[in-house]
Amino acid sequence: MTSAKDIALKKIAKASKGTERAALLKNDELRGLLLNSGANVTIYDGSAKPGTTCQEMLQDVYIGLIQRKNKKGYLDGLGALGGLAERTPEEQFAQMSNIEKLALLGEKDDIILRDGHITLTRDINIIRQNNVLREMREELADLGIHGITINPERLQLIPMPKVKDDSYMINIWDGKGECFAITPYCHLYKDEENLINRLSAAAQEYKGGEATTYKRVPLFEALAAYGHPAENGVALEDGRSASKDYRYPHEYLTAWVLAAELLQHNPEKMVALADEVQRTSDHQISFARLAKATGQSMNDLAEILHLNPGTLSKMEQACAKYNSGKQISVANEF
Repeated sequence: MTSAKDIALKKIAKASKGTERAALLKNDELRGLLLNSGANVTIYDGSAKPGTTCQEMLQDVYIGLIQRKNKKGYLDGLGALGGLAERTPEEQFAQMSNIEKLALLGEKDDIILRDGHITLTRDINIIRQNNVLREMREELADLGIHGITINPERLQLIPMPKVKDDSYMINIWDGKGECFAITPYCHLYKDEENLINRLSAAAQEYKGGEATTYKRVPLFEALAAYGHPAENGVALEDGRSASKDYRYPHEYLTAWVLAAELLQHNPEKMVALADEVQRTSDHQISFARLAKATGQSMNDLAEILHLNPGTLSKMEQACAKYNSGKQISVANEF
């Protein structure tokens, strides 16, 4: 008997990529049948300091970013460590022996050891943490790095209740095999173990791996890493640069969440920050585009950033002054 999930998946597969699939996924009931979660972590070090500009205030703050490549070996965008959750169907779990279940601890994000018993959990707070740890282990292994992990209790979840990551299903999926609509869970992690330096120094590219390197990137620079036009024919599916841009907009949004926290969500400083980032960028920064790419409204985005919608509107206006790489600053000193 064909399941409701299979019927929904076939419906998406038959639809044309782009607008037609996006329209179908606006139906929450249909999307719910195809839903999975993903999780990622942005590791950062440093803190804000006094300065006359936001760039000066953030100049000691760095984040770690992985440079990914696709199965064909081409660059595939920057990003945080993370990926899709590995889950187990209840009927499959019920048929497993204890030895089989034990073998999947650490491999499936929803199989855990609780009170001495191997259990299948649906607790998203457990799944998202296990998801981060597993993906971090797997992606670092692709760079020849083993034995480095983080404390899951120090993962700072960024509430993004309306964020969607359906781009693969909408724009790329060829209609074959399984595919998911994804709710991402984004985290920040304060680096107190010199992790970023250790990882960036140890990272090596290996044939067949999913990454080329792990970079230590100034936070201020990362705030502009979305919207670069592709160069030398190396492009993401939406035409953005595969070497300079974040692949996933919610991970890019995480960088702005970090900046907002460090600047204590100060409205004047956030408007000034948007202005400064735009003035140093050779491409358009747009929060409206970011909201659309994550399936949200501007009000949703403002809520995630803990800003008044009017402040976010001023940030957008500051960026909109961009013209041929130049603009008049609206606020850059304190």
